Amino acid sequence: MLSAARCASQVLVVLVFWCTSAIAVSPISMLPSTHVLSLMVKEVTGDKHEPLLSTNVSPHDFSLKPSHVRRLQKAELVVWFGPTIEPYLAKVMRQIPDDKQLIINQDLSASNYGGHPWTSPEYLLQGMQQLRQYTGQAWNSQEWVQQMTQLKVELAASTRDMSQKNQGYLVYHDGISAFETYFGLAHLASFTNADDQPPGAQQLAIIAQLDKDNKVACILMDHEAQPKLVNAVIKSSVERIQIDILATKSHSLMTYLTSLQKALLGCGHS
Repeated sequence: MLSAARCASQVLVVLVFWCTSAIAVSPISMLPSTHVLSLMVKEVTGDKHEPLLSTNVSPHDFSLKPSHVRRLQKAELVVWFGPTIEPYLAKVMRQIPDDKQLIINQDLSASNYGGHPWTSPEYLLQGMQQLRQYTGQAWNSQEWVQQMTQLKVELAASTRDMSQKNQGYLVYHDGISAFETYFGLAHLASFTNADDQPPGAQQLAIIAQLDKDNKVACILMDHEAQPKLVNAVIKSSVERIQIDILATKSHSLMTYLTSLQKALLGCGHS
């Protein structure tokens, strides 16, 4: 009788261990909509989840294929920015149950962060805290805050250097406004305010005059930039610096934000 009880107890222990192990090795099947959100999920959970969109695709103007819809329907949890930032997902996500989707920073006003809110360290931090609460992960934000503070200090020094030279920087399109707001930066002018808007004649004239007055230290060129147009408006001595708004070359959120910072630190210092 005692032997049977002991045997039953051992079986129970094995079952509990097996169930616990199964849960530990079977993380929830998440589907981040973009590469940046994939990096955000990885930061908090430590797990890599392939995004819905290819790394170099903008979330503003994308057309879903049947294969994308199937992935959305199959996922246990879809992590996305919401219909304002990702209108291409709005219709299909209305058919996905609320408990199978997580809109990052849903309660925040999109107008505070522009069309590319993921360039803001503050926005990313709030999103990661939201993911931490949702997944129950013990993610600590202290290191993140410390690193952002250091980036601020370095960028402030660089901005002072440019100011002393009575110079600033241009952006091809106004795509890093959230990054600039967080770090207290401001560009002199942009060729265009949106991804899908061509530069206007008045804007080009303003930029040409800034260049003529030697006020331009560099121009930040993103994936939308048209080099021929830029070359026609500003002289070749003005440094062209590539920036990666979509984080296509980044393996973490920190390397992504650092790459944007380094671009600005290099403005007028090469």
